This record gives sequence, structure tokens and C-alpha cells, in this order.
Amino acid sequence: MGKAGIGPIRLEPVYKKAIWAGERLKKIRGLQEDGIGICREVCAYKGSENQVEEGQFKGCRIDQVIADYRRELMGPDDSGQLVRVAYMDTREDLSIQVHPNEDQAERIGDFEKSESWYILEADPGAYITAGVNCSDKATLRSAAESGDMEQYLVRIPVKAGDFAMIPAGLVHACGKNMLALEVGSFGGITYRLYDYGRGRPLDLDKGMEILDPSLRCELVHTQEKVPGVPRPLVRHRLFSADVLDVEGTWTLDGYEGYRILCCVEGACRIIREGEEYSLPYTKTLLIPASCGPVEIRGNARLLIAWKV
Repeated sequence: MGKAGIGPIRLEPVYKKAIWAGERLKKIRGLQEDGIGICREVCAYKGSENQVEEGQFKGCRIDQVIADYRRELMGPDDSGQLVRVAYMDTREDLSIQVHPNEDQAERIGDFEKSESWYILEADPGAYITAGVNCSDKATLRSAAESGDMEQYLVRIPVKAGDFAMIPAGLVHACGKNMLALEVGSFGGITYRLYDYGRGRPLDLDKGMEILDPSLRCELVHTQEKVPGVPRPLVRHRLFSADVLDVEGTWTLDGYEGYRILCCVEGACRIIREGEEYSLPYTKTLLIPASCGPVEIRGNARLLIAWKV
């Protein structure tokens, strides 16, 4: 530890293949494998924990670090879980799905899964699916079973710099031809409702029970640059996020819990007690609660995530 506690932690990304994967992550990160659709950047969920990539905790799972240094890492948060952060690189539409809220998840021993998406890159005509235009669940189920659900889906055009909040219970899917950063709560339960005939199993009984056809997506546009001013994107009881444009130098200070810094445009360096941490495009650093002030230098846009 440094004088002010634990320094920034870089976690080892976990790459997952997907049938809908694009090639943006492969090109950006120089990956060898094709078909990488998901890059899990920060996750302490059971069975999916990241390992620490470098430094004093190198090789340790992040849940072990939380257990051994809970106060130093988490601050007042005693949940034992971190806000989840992952990239999704899409060439095709993801399956239409829904996640449980807190009460529904607790009944099966899990956590609520609400999430949000920041769009880093998007081809012309890109969209997300968020919501349905039919309030009758029987009709929705029949359409899902017959392969005709698309007529009831709400499609929202998006472009780079858009941010969408996806609460638990909202029917949703990330669309094709984009790179998105997902920031969300701790849960890991997904019920698939529709899959464009790909042949994978559906979870219609469970999914139809928990979906809420009245829910809608909240979309925030952040294309305008406002250097040096963190702008709120979401304030959910389980996670929060700001967008920050840095031109030159900016200091992150005055926080009680941890912060997750995701570079969604440009590149920068994080300086703490004379040590320097690179933060290029799409990379992530976890700033522990006990870290103290860090200086951000460069020309970059950061998404900053934490739990309220």
C-alpha cells in the first residue's frame, strides 16, 4: 500500500465468445481469436470474478481482495460486490432478454440485474431494443413462440455518445454493429425471450413472469464536450455513472467509496504518489476507496462508475 492506502488496481480482462460478435475489440486490443463479443472488465460475481493483472495483488481474484481488504477497497459499501463493467462488440442483434429485480432475484438467491449502456461506436442506423409496445403478456408469449416478436419491440436509434438506462424488468437487447460499455448491478440472471431463430433455448415461463411491459428506457445524449465537468448519467440505488471529458489535467478526489474509470475515448494517464498508470482507449482502472487523490492527464473521455 502507499501512504494513502491501496493504489489503483488493473484487472485482467475476461474475453467471451459470442455468436453475434463483431471485430472491433479484436482490432482495438490486438486479439488473436475471432468471435470475441464480450470483454468483462470488472466483475466480482460468483464464478465470474476477474483476477488482478499487476501489482501487489497480482494473480488474486478480486473477490479475495475484497474479503481481505474490504474497507480499504470498498469504503462504506459492505455488499461484497462491485459494479459490473463489460464491453459488448456486436455484429448482429443480441437475443431479446429480461432480468429480475431485487425481490424476484432474492427468491432464487441472486441479485437484481439492472444495467446501462454507453455507446462508444455505432454504424449508421444502429439501434437498441428497449421496451415493448404491447401490454398483454399472452400476446407477447405467443409472438415469441411463433418467431414473430419483432413487431412488438421498441427500437431506439443510437449513436456514439448516447447512454441508455435499462432497469430490471425491461425487455431489451443491444443492437447490431456497435461497441457498447455495459455498467450495471451485481446480478447474473438473464432470461432469453427471443433469439431470431438461432436455436438456443428460451426462458419464456420465467421471463414472461418478471417482465414489465410498462417500463421504458431513459436515453441521455452526451455528444457535446464539457471539459473538466463530470456530468451525471445515472443514479440508481445499486450503481451510478458520470461522463468526464479531460483536456490536460483533472484531479479525482473527495469520494468515500471506490471508483471505476473506463476510457471510452482518447487516452490518458493516472498519476498517484509518483506512480503512473496508462489508461488507453477501452481500458479500465479500479480506484479503491482508500487510494486518495489521483491526477488524470491527457485528452480523453472517461466513464466513471461506482455504487452510491
